[in-house]
Amino acid sequence: MELEKEKPNTSEDFFNRSEVTYEWNGKTQTFHLLYVRYFEEKLQEELTQHAFWREYLSFYKITEIAALTALLKEPAYLKRKRVYINSYDEFKELFNQPNEELLRSQLNTLKQITK
Repeated sequence: MELEKEKPNTSEDFFNRSEVTYEWNGKTQTFHLLYVRYFEEKLQEELTQHAFWREYLSFYKITEIAALTALLKEPAYLKRKRVYINSYDEFKELFNQPNEELLRSQLNTLKQITK
């Protein structure tokens, strides 16, 4: 989701938050990924050059899948509730060389649920 200003002097409108709720060890957990909105805009064009991402970005926005992608790329995030990324290279790395089989399975399952 795109964050909106709660007060006129805050900077929320420069950030996006992606979240995923999942079950881990019998417990339901929610993970939030906060990042600079510009990173998504910059990465969108680059990712659509790759066949794997082109297929999914025609259906999903980066915001909708960033948290899931982060959890699958960085298992250490399973122990965290929130992560803030303020580096474009760090954000981009979440999407580089994904575990395509696992990510495809998760995204296809979500696609079926949302249709």
